[in-house]
Amino acid sequence: MIQTILNEPKALTSNSAPIVFDATNIITGCTPCSRGGWLDYENGSPIFKILGKNYRGYYNANFSASISSATAGVVAIGLYEDGVLLPDTVRAVTLAAAGDYETVSFNRKLQVCPCASTNITVAAVPSVPTPTDATTPIVTQIPIITNATFNLARTNN
Repeated sequence: MIQTILNEPKALTSNSAPIVFDATNIITGCTPCSRGGWLDYENGSPIFKILGKNYRGYYNANFSASISSATAGVVAIGLYEDGVLLPDTVRAVTLAAAGDYETVSFNRKLQVCPCASTNITVAAVPSVPTPTDATTPIVTQIPIITNATFNLARTNN
């Protein structure tokens, strides 16, 4: 398991930038920690690489944060697997004013092939569908993230 945190407010560099967490407060089963671990991660990197290594291949990803923006509008965060946004993880909020905060979270079960690996990132989502017309996207604002945690844990099923 790994739990990474970001406590101080951090403005992302764009409305599609990944979140780089400040610290890791829990880590088990990682390659730097134990030979043959299931996870390759280093502080300061936005990428969590799950190594297949013949493990069963099920993982739980949990994210929670307070998000804001320097501009009023829609802000969105999501989970990406190998650079592809997992749509059921997108969390979008509308901020009435710059500096307003909202809490977002998601929980997602992942399956990774035992003979492969995958890269996981949490990042801003550059656009979301308009609620009344899914074909018309809303361009999102650059998020400011604070009080964030991201947990990734291997499960038995």
